Amino acid sequence: MPALDHQAFDDLFETLQRFVRIRERAVHTTFRTREGEFEAAAFKALFPLSRRSMRSRELAEAMSADPSTVSRHVAQLVDHGLIRREADPDDGRATLLVITDAGRDRVLGMREIRRSAMAGVMADWSDDELHTLVRLLGRFVDAADAALNPACPARTPDADA
Repeated sequence: MPALDHQAFDDLFETLQRFVRIRERAVHTTFRTREGEFEAAAFKALFPLSRRSMRSRELAEAMSADPSTVSRHVAQLVDHGLIRREADPDDGRATLLVITDAGRDRVLGMREIRRSAMAGVMADWSDDELHTLVRLLGRFVDAADAALNPACPARTPDADA
């Protein structure tokens, strides 16, 4: 396989760094809502919970976040009625985080805001260009995640000896 363009790699990293800075400015803010003050990052927890209920540890993994940070965000979301804690039906000792109707409404609202913002930013893009970006960026992120965070090798009985 031929070597890829080194300058393109440099350009990719510069572009990713610019995007990360933009994203960090958006996420590391606190704003007021009807429910009170929130860290913008707390709302990120609603998206995985809108797909399925899960334990706090699973939510931290899904968000690639520190469990203590997720715990603080969960407390805010519970206090404001956007999620609730329920006993896990498979293990009564464990607690599941469950999104509420108000939380689902918030997710729908946030998705609409994101869609509107991106529609304006990408107004001169075609649907084909957007789909290509999504496909290629997904492929890149999957490959980078696999390379930078390889799964732990399966343990064998001999490994414990």
